Amino acid sequence: MFNYLVRRLILLPVTMFFIILVNFMIINLAPGDPTTMTEVSQDGASKREDRSVAFSGDNRYLQFREYYGLTLPILFNTWPLLTPSDVKLILWQLNTRKKDELSSEEMSFKEYDKMRVLFGDQARFIMKDLLNIIEDTNEPMEIRKLALQFFIRGGTHQAHLGADLTAAQKEYNRKIGKDNDLLSRLSISKDDKPEKINEKILSLKKFAEENKTTYKFETTTKQKISIFFFETRFYRYMSRVLTLDFGTMRNDPNKTVISEVTRRFKYSLTLSIIPMFIIFFLCQCFGFLMAFKQNRAPDIVLNVIFLILFAIPVFVVAPFLIEKIALNGYFPFTNIKIPHTGFTSPDIIYNRQISYERFFDVATHIFLPIVAIMYGSLASESRLSRTAILEVMRQDYVRTAFAKGLSTFSVLVKHIGRNASITIVTSLAGSLGIILGGSLIVETLFEINGFGKFFYDAILNRDYNVIMFSTIAGSFLTLLGYLAADIAYTILDPRLTLD
Repeated sequence: MFNYLVRRLILLPVTMFFIILVNFMIINLAPGDPTTMTEVSQDGASKREDRSVAFSGDNRYLQFREYYGLTLPILFNTWPLLTPSDVKLILWQLNTRKKDELSSEEMSFKEYDKMRVLFGDQARFIMKDLLNIIEDTNEPMEIRKLALQFFIRGGTHQAHLGADLTAAQKEYNRKIGKDNDLLSRLSISKDDKPEKINEKILSLKKFAEENKTTYKFETTTKQKISIFFFETRFYRYMSRVLTLDFGTMRNDPNKTVISEVTRRFKYSLTLSIIPMFIIFFLCQCFGFLMAFKQNRAPDIVLNVIFLILFAIPVFVVAPFLIEKIALNGYFPFTNIKIPHTGFTSPDIIYNRQISYERFFDVATHIFLPIVAIMYGSLASESRLSRTAILEVMRQDYVRTAFAKGLSTFSVLVKHIGRNASITIVTSLAGSLGIILGGSLIVETLFEINGFGKFFYDAILNRDYNVIMFSTIAGSFLTLLGYLAADIAYTILDPRLTLD
């Protein structure tokens, strides 16, 4: 078993890497991005005309895209390989809004907007080519002005954010603050005279010469290879994940994803683990009953009931439980009202309770959510347990055990139950991955602030950090679940070996 565990643990990070890669690709290739949901500052609508094309938004918009790595390509960065002719062609297309010289119609706004945003992101890696165009007096002035705008876009950097910055980061922030201010003053406006334009171009050239090493305005072959692999969204994300830094919340950079998940973990954990154990116990009981009464009234009735329960979706059952049972309802033989919202009573009440009162308070609040979560799984697992038990009961060793005179209880527990449980363990093993996910619909309808609702809100807000963390955590727990299931096989059936 030891060798098997070592092999599985070695394969675990490899499997996780490819899971992260696939999900990262899907999320980043999906239409839209977080900025489609982002409000820009009020001056965005009246931003300066001389910066509007290259910057495609205000500084807050750019800072948001920089923070999420949306200004970089996904897997491989080939932008430094753009040729001078490619750069000139794109500038001509942006200036004329035409795809080529033979085209009589302007490109659509969507195509134009996509091109200018992409070229603005690429500007940082083609600064030398842009500077050559700016200095070339043979180029039309409109093209030179446009190239200058994109040069300023490429030279503009975003500061490090946060309260715990290092001395080097603070020094970097001071430098780029000074440089960004200088670049903003070198923009060419429509009122600038030729002498003023030439003066700004000379200042721009001086800036490029002084900072060509710091900002990599002129890249060597070695630097291009490094940029190809490391200046990408995926590398930036993986470098954070390897240090267990899963980022911050989209709407509040002061809150980390880990802290928000930890705060909600107890709710989803409770609503996942408790139903799992209840389902395992009850499905075995119902499975035995249906198997021993095969094709008789109890078997037929329970099969029909479970088929009906399995067919009813949770978004129908949960509102039914709230409206018909919880509202104005009481627990049987008591005067205790059935709660239908929250995981506990309000804090002002819950904080005054002692231990056993809190336990009872939580139990009453999660009663209906657990029923809504487990009814469907109980229906499917019970029918699966019935099939597994029938298969085991037909084995020769079971008949031999009865023939030897062993008690019915001993045969059920030691022979039939243990071997039939292997099928149920396999089925439940994968459910470990949904511990953090909880039940999205149930948590939303019952107003429980668990991870399922948290994940749902993240999808609506396009919070990539939360979505990716949910994927990573769910995949990791699923892999651990299957590993635990393999180990459980050897405990339930000593004949099985992992070697």
